[in-house]
Amino acid sequence: MKINYKKTLKMSILLISSLLIATASASVYTQMFLKARVGVAGVSLKWEPGTNANVTVSIVGSTCTVEGLDGIAGQTTTFNDTVRIKNEGSKTATFNITVTKCQGSTNKLTSIYVKIYNSTDLVDTLTVWDGGIGDPLTGLSIASNEEWTLAWVITWESSATTTDYVDIELTLDVKS
Repeated sequence: MKINYKKTLKMSILLISSLLIATASASVYTQMFLKARVGVAGVSLKWEPGTNANVTVSIVGSTCTVEGLDGIAGQTTTFNDTVRIKNEGSKTATFNITVTKCQGSTNKLTSIYVKIYNSTDLVDTLTVWDGGIGDPLTGLSIASNEEWTLAWVITWESSATTTDYVDIELTLDVKS
């Protein structure tokens, strides 16, 4: 008996193709679906300028810049009501404040504290610098429609001059 290799090869290819088609046809596919609506949440906390005439406050979105916090060498200078944190949300907001930057003439800086007041009392004090950057304030809770004021207490060493400065950045992390 003579074997025809061409016919055998064609038959083998046909058989393999048929098996693949049958296997693919027998597969069961399951579908799952996800639907979502993505919106924009309102920010409950916002910056408000304070009443201190010695400083300039610029607010652009969630960034507040305060200028004019010039302390006196060898003395402690307090700037009351420089800027305010206002909760415009309908519920209590919880947040943390962290000093993320204090750079510049820190070798001539004794200390900087930010005192946080509600309408009547001291809520807490953030150590910005006291020989090093202070620990964050965590778990601060401000009620709906409440406004807190920030006071800066700055002490330069007596050797500080008008060319000395520090750049400070604070970050407020609001829990949603």
